[in-house]
Amino acid sequence: MPLPDHPAAPTPPAAAVDLPGPLVDVAWLRKNLHRPGLVVLDATVRQKPLPTDPAAPRADGTGDAAPLPSGRDDWERVRIPGSRYADLAGALAAPEAGFSYAMPDGERFTAALRELGVGPDSRVVVYDDDSRMWSTRLWWALREIGLHTAAVLDGGLQEWLAQGAPVASGPEADPDTAPAAPGTGWPAERRGTLVDKSKVLDVVNGSRPDRVLVCALGEDAFRGLAPTRYSRRGHIPGSLNLPAKDRLLDSRGRFLPRPALEEAVGGLPADTGTLLYCGGGISATLLGFVLVLLGRDDVTVYDGSIEEWSADPSLPMITS
Repeated sequence: MPLPDHPAAPTPPAAAVDLPGPLVDVAWLRKNLHRPGLVVLDATVRQKPLPTDPAAPRADGTGDAAPLPSGRDDWERVRIPGSRYADLAGALAAPEAGFSYAMPDGERFTAALRELGVGPDSRVVVYDDDSRMWSTRLWWALREIGLHTAAVLDGGLQEWLAQGAPVASGPEADPDTAPAAPGTGWPAERRGTLVDKSKVLDVVNGSRPDRVLVCALGEDAFRGLAPTRYSRRGHIPGSLNLPAKDRLLDSRGRFLPRPALEEAVGGLPADTGTLLYCGGGISATLLGFVLVLLGRDDVTVYDGSIEEWSADPSLPMITS
């Protein structure tokens, strides 16, 4: 769904498949898997599990937020045929930013996408094997550069396997189905749907009353009662809390029906812009994706989120 000031999505080639919307199901992808112009990306990232004991020591910024190198390993073991592995923690991130998964500048990001076979006319379906938030993170990043012809696979790899769909394996992309990288010449513009901490400070300081801050972490993390990967526990002052992973998906990792999603986000103001954050700018995109599905366009995500914010002792946090 393009933002109001965005150019229209490019017209697909005559033989290319067109996406039905930002969310596709397994049946649709099975039917269209090998159609021209369709690129399928696995965005799975594995992270070290957090301790479950609320009294566990807090993280101290020594690298606990770093991902495990198992996303690509899992893709090599089992994947949707023709898919490629999109490394959100590596090639599609900006390591100089100082926090995990940072969005690179547009030129670098589009160059990395070209290596995955994604160009400005591509139709992209993103999936993951863990909670849909990695899919929505990549979907949100594609939206940030104006590629609105992308969709998330509902239920991810789990649902694909549960429905007995075909799989592939091996260390290299499947030569018969993986698309070749397109040529150069893709504009590399950032659209402002991923923002930095200056935009958050504007809301905290009261200079943007037309924005509401929403934390997508679970309630215990929001209140500072749960162990964290980051330097400090708690949330940014003035934030509302809507736990994304707890309220938007069913037990099989599929998005809830539209009426249930509308009910889940019903407590968020509808007449203001929404600035979302979480721990690392990942689960916030799950909530952002749902808001866009429901027709809300004025939604942004704080890229660095608590990982960046908590590392700066001059920035306020609340535990309550």
